[in-house]
Amino acid sequence: MMTLTHLAISGLMTSLLVGTADPLTVGMGAIAGLLPDVDISKSPAGRILFPISSFLEKRFPHRSCTHSILASVAIGSVVYGLAYSSLISWRLAHAIEIGYTFGYLVDAITKSGIQLFFPANLRCVVPGNRNLRLSTGSNWEYAILVLVVAALLLVLNINTHGGMGFTFNEILATPRGVQEL
Repeated sequence: MMTLTHLAISGLMTSLLVGTADPLTVGMGAIAGLLPDVDISKSPAGRILFPISSFLEKRFPHRSCTHSILASVAIGSVVYGLAYSSLISWRLAHAIEIGYTFGYLVDAITKSGIQLFFPANLRCVVPGNRNLRLSTGSNWEYAILVLVVAALLLVLNINTHGGMGFTFNEILATPRGVQEL
């Protein structure tokens, strides 16, 4: 997947799951979506974190150890440890974990898939039909990017105006919603 696709999907899922339009929270979730690609030195994360990238690139194939549940657990342990120590907020810890996880899960729809259950050699690819999987930079990826950006703008708008519950009550004019208004 392209860098923009990772940023958009991780930002969308962070805003949706954390329920916020806060630029810092959504931005950190989006940037965390780039971290799984630290296993290649040419990626944005690999250029910034070059010593780590160089180490991983020499020892592991792309989309293996950093694109796994094991990596999510490791990242979660670090960020939630920092939140527990009050060094970062819980909301920021959630954003980083969500962004990181969706950053690698989106690579499962590419032709090569991901090694989700690392160190097992099993590759996770979605969908099962090889002809329906995406190639990085293809027209289909651009179409998905447009849809994800539209969904991100919608979710940010909803979260700016009181969140999903408020919007749902407002649309349906439920008795509870009417009482709140």
